[in-house]
Amino acid sequence: MKLDQPYPVLNIDGMIVRHVATLIEVHPTIDQKTGEECIRTVSHPVVDYGDNHYSGIVYDEKDLEDCEVLTSPLSAIDFHLMVHNTQQMFNPAVISQKPEHIVKRLAKFGIDVKFPKKQDADGYDTDEDADVVRVALSLGEAENGRWYAESSLDEFCFDAKNFESKKALFTYIRDMRSSYYKAFSNRKFSIVFFNNLPEKQALLDELNENPFL
Repeated sequence: MKLDQPYPVLNIDGMIVRHVATLIEVHPTIDQKTGEECIRTVSHPVVDYGDNHYSGIVYDEKDLEDCEVLTSPLSAIDFHLMVHNTQQMFNPAVISQKPEHIVKRLAKFGIDVKFPKKQDADGYDTDEDADVVRVALSLGEAENGRWYAESSLDEFCFDAKNFESKKALFTYIRDMRSSYYKAFSNRKFSIVFFNNLPEKQALLDELNENPFL
């Protein structure tokens, strides 16, 4: 079943694609309650990767119900989850899985990402983009000796786990921060981390000492 333009944009396990058609499979089956023969349908997305790739690729191992439909602008929470899931599923060292690539890929399909806003005295968002993006970050050494970081769901994602040392974790966080700067290179802003726990302040001060490192 061919769809009409504008085509929906899907997130399929970290792949951002256009949904151009749907392949509907019809399977005869038996109703377990009545014992009667009935029909079961399964819908698979037919997609366009964009750029110079072929269009009309069938995701025959993916049910359409399991695909996420993306709309513009993408909320902060949805963007956080997309970055989080992509970093978990793929090698975080691969440049194509970093925020800068995700934002660029979304833009090609007409999806903007909602950028953090400045807040007024009462803590409500204004219409002006933030020049300092504050990210609540919890980090430290787990009981098994591995280092981790967890960031607030409604802010840029810096989630990380199972790093062998503080140095390795900090390198990852700084690399991700640099990628966010590249993702939104049309804006001038800095990213700083905060935490309400005093025992975490020394770690955050080290990261915030040079927010562009």
